Amino acid sequence: MKFIHTADLHLDSKMDALPKDKNKIRREEIIRSFEKLCDYASLNEVKAVIISGDMFDTQKVSVKTKRRILFAISKNPTVDFLYLKGNHDEKIAVEEETLPVNLKLFGDLWTKYSYENVDIYGVNFNGRNTEYIYDNFNPDKDKVNIVALHGQVVGYKTKDGGENISIPRLKNKNIDYLALGHIHSFGIEKLDNRGVFAYSGCLEGRGFDETGDKGFCLIDVDENKVNVEFVKWAERNYYEHEFDLTGEEDFYLAQEKLSDILKEKYPTNSIIKVIFKGEIKEDFVVDFDATSKRLNEIFFFVKIKDKTKLKIEESDFMYDKSVKGEFVREVFSSSLDEEVKNKIIALGLKALKGEEL
Repeated sequence: MKFIHTADLHLDSKMDALPKDKNKIRREEIIRSFEKLCDYASLNEVKAVIISGDMFDTQKVSVKTKRRILFAISKNPTVDFLYLKGNHDEKIAVEEETLPVNLKLFGDLWTKYSYENVDIYGVNFNGRNTEYIYDNFNPDKDKVNIVALHGQVVGYKTKDGGENISIPRLKNKNIDYLALGHIHSFGIEKLDNRGVFAYSGCLEGRGFDETGDKGFCLIDVDENKVNVEFVKWAERNYYEHEFDLTGEEDFYLAQEKLSDILKEKYPTNSIIKVIFKGEIKEDFVVDFDATSKRLNEIFFFVKIKDKTKLKIEESDFMYDKSVKGEFVREVFSSSLDEEVKNKIIALGLKALKGEEL
């Protein structure tokens, strides 16, 4: 018997890191990702899809998006969709709609849905029921027990905004699989001698704080044994790539090298932030605009971040009688710390060359 654990879909969310045209494409891809998941569940005879919070990004969701999601659920009637509220959708965005019979909600008290020998429990944190959640939970030890919660496991990949979840208080409660939401990357750890807790992560990345593979957890219950597989699902992924310019003699040769590395390492449909770092000489010409244009012809979107530092030796300007020399010596003789001096000199040298700051 199969179940899917997903969370943090954040449908209708804004993605300000992308240009307007790419933003529109990504917003559509994120909705399509969930629609395709619904179809996948039906085709693969999944009993229920557990959504552990944050289906939507805010309470202000477009009518079109809500109707699309409800239609995707209703046209797969053999699959139940079990919906838990998260910190982003505290007031469930579909409450005012007529819900499909196969969309089932968890409440502020423990709610249970049963499938043969599997019981699935869930409860919405509301700020007042924390003690109740831990003290009034006693699932049948002879059943396979799956539990859905949305929040931050204390000490695990710390992220603000969610209710704190105490793993010690959930141990030895006959939980086989704790299906969590709030953390946007996949992770699974041992809960106790019987069960595990897992974050499915989000189906699709929405920014450079959500890099790497995204997908869902496929839970296969064979009698009383629970097997978990992470299924990669995202249409495209976000990546960060650092490129060190230290020791490079020519920027355009370095650009060729970078292009070859990226093409070998990442699919062309990727969204990549390239971070240039390292020390460069004062006469080293950089052309990040050209790099951005070139790479954006290859990949879905590439963002350039310049974290290089100008390598400046005071001795190189000791006998320079130009305005540049006077400026550099004046800054070096100031009481500013070294990092600030370096930034001021770098900006000043650009200005003296007539370059954009």
